[in-house]
Amino acid sequence: MCDDACEGGGDDETPPFSRDEPAEEERVDDLFDIVSDRRTRDVLAQLESLSVDVVELDDIVDHVVERERQRPVEGRARTEDCSETQSDGGSESAEDTESNSETGTDTDSDRHHQRVAVSLHHNCLPKLDRTAVLDYDPRSKTVRYRGDERVTAFLEFVQSVEDS
Repeated sequence: MCDDACEGGGDDETPPFSRDEPAEEERVDDLFDIVSDRRTRDVLAQLESLSVDVVELDDIVDHVVERERQRPVEGRARTEDCSETQSDGGSESAEDTESNSETGTDTDSDRHHQRVAVSLHHNCLPKLDRTAVLDYDPRSKTVRYRGDERVTAFLEFVQSVEDS
């Protein structure tokens, strides 16, 4: 009445409840979490547009900084820090962003560049790595984008909403 799996046989198969793959519902939640952050969307949009396999962190930081610089001040104030607390003690306030864009000093630009680099290195990229969207090597500071049809679809949808 009981088959081999019931009696302890058939150990070569992993029961469905112990697989390492997240449940589909969990993957959908991860995808929504990923695309909910503007900075992360900027990273993913850049990776989607490139035709290279590996990208260096500095190139991604430059892209994100440029995207944030192009946004109106009110749009920059909403930029979140990858849903995590920044390692350097805080995030940039709307007032800081506004004064930086008005003065345009190299020091302010360098500080913003450094904040973005810290945010991506410690928060955004490891989060994307954990959700298997990309591979991030923090030692070499390189990213290999795996591509994901669902991420692409979410990005296209979000972009269409932002454009309207």
